[in-house]
Amino acid sequence: MNKMAEKTIVVAAERYVTELLKDKLTEDHRYHSLKHTLKVRDAALELGRMMQLEEDDLEVLGLAALFHDTGFSETYEGHEAVSGQIARAFLESHDYPEEKIRQVRLLIDATYPAKYPSSTLESLIKDADLSNLGSERYFETLKNLRYEWAIFLNQAYDDREWYKMNYKFVKDHEYFTPAAKALYGPQWNVNRKKLKELRNDHSSSGEKTDHKKVEKKSSKLPGGNISASKSAQMMFKTALRNHLDLSNLADNKANIMLSVNALIITIVMPLAASYVRSNLYLLIPMGTLLATCLISMIFATLATRPIKMMGYTSRELIDSGKSNLFFFGNFYKMTFSEYQEGMEQVVADDKNLESSIMRDLYYLGHSLGRKYNQLRICYTIFMYGVIATVIIFGVSYSLFVS
Repeated sequence: MNKMAEKTIVVAAERYVTELLKDKLTEDHRYHSLKHTLKVRDAALELGRMMQLEEDDLEVLGLAALFHDTGFSETYEGHEAVSGQIARAFLESHDYPEEKIRQVRLLIDATYPAKYPSSTLESLIKDADLSNLGSERYFETLKNLRYEWAIFLNQAYDDREWYKMNYKFVKDHEYFTPAAKALYGPQWNVNRKKLKELRNDHSSSGEKTDHKKVEKKSSKLPGGNISASKSAQMMFKTALRNHLDLSNLADNKANIMLSVNALIITIVMPLAASYVRSNLYLLIPMGTLLATCLISMIFATLATRPIKMMGYTSRELIDSGKSNLFFFGNFYKMTFSEYQEGMEQVVADDKNLESSIMRDLYYLGHSLGRKYNQLRICYTIFMYGVIATVIIFGVSYSLFVS
């Protein structure tokens, strides 16, 4: 692309992102707003120039910064993946080079909080995305973020929890590039000290008044209190999502084995029928291969076979807190009134509700363990079966020739 085309794509992208965010974001997006996006873009370009980047790299960095939060127009959680899709669709429509599109999407993915940067450009966009930590208006943006989390994530924090959590985040944060450290470091340190003061002030004032309340609340829920711990809620949520992702991955692996073995059987059986009669040395290797495929398919099918479900949960199980009505397999045969009564009883008792969460995670993990164990057997049989087939074929052929 020539210089004029490069300038055109940047201008078009800014116009597109501006219109998209103005149209799709709500008034409740007080932190992840158009203003935030443009600030991140400006910060990224400023840091890039300080690091003496080439113009092509600055262009890619600026485009990634513009698109990095566009996913909020469709979803709040997991917006990075959606942002990458939006960027790709726009850039492809403007015939942007495929390699540069790939770079833009990699930079957008790098803004995922848990991802560690693997390049200078990824470090720069992460530093730009959190440049507000070293801003004089940090506490204003922090207030907006708190509001967003309460609205979109249903995560409401009291002052003591909020300042404690954010102090830890800011204290543990470190900018990746020398440019960001020089530009934001001094104000970051000021903000960190202010957060520490706020944390200490609210901790000291809240300890006496809240101690008895917390103690009383904890006593109602022996063995743990998920509802009172944001960290526990986040861990359960993350664990459930990871288990579901791993379950989908296991199903995909099983489907691959089913497809591969079915294809082999489809090809080998006609060949065996045609050639084995006149070439008896093929009988044993062909039989070994077919047996391998058949057994592999059996275990792949077992891995994906749905578990047996009763579809009905008795009132006794609900009363004893030994059933999980959040799983469809436990209620699809119940009438709506029975399900409604049971669910009302579950959600009315924090202990039963938390027990349901734990039970859901446990049995999901139990099912996942079964899937992966059967998949391991399937892949092991397939691997050794193919090896055995090749060896037997070689031995049989050698004996036949000699």
